[in-house]
Amino acid sequence: MKNIETLIQGSEKLTNIFGHWPDFHDAEVIELHFSRGDLNPDEGRYDLPVLTISIDLKEWANATEPSGGSARKHRILATLRFGDIDNFRMEGFNHQNAIMELLIEHLNRADGLAPYFSVEMEPATGMSISFHCARIEVVDARPCDNRGRPTS
Repeated sequence: MKNIETLIQGSEKLTNIFGHWPDFHDAEVIELHFSRGDLNPDEGRYDLPVLTISIDLKEWANATEPSGGSARKHRILATLRFGDIDNFRMEGFNHQNAIMELLIEHLNRADGLAPYFSVEMEPATGMSISFHCARIEVVDARPCDNRGRPTS
């Protein structure tokens, strides 16, 4: 789906920095955090599983640095939260976890229930992830250093 960012809460935190929704090419997954939620209908609690991912996201400029390497335009630590996780699969988590891209599709269910997102992180080095979720939110986006640590 074109303009998937229009369905992602807080997407402007990234689009305001990059001028568009980034493709996450060569981004590195720094951290994953799962919460199983708290489902108790008797008490009116319907908190379903949540996955929060911190990603070191880079955008390269067309220019080169004096050393001959590529010049970096932006380096951002983005925190994404995925709500109501289902069908989670992950392979190959290691010390780097670079991804080729973040693929997000918004799909309708055959049974008429609410639409969902299909999310996939294609591996470059390290892990691959795929899952379905009901909600996506960009929680935070801020500059980071070469180790993926926030600088502000």
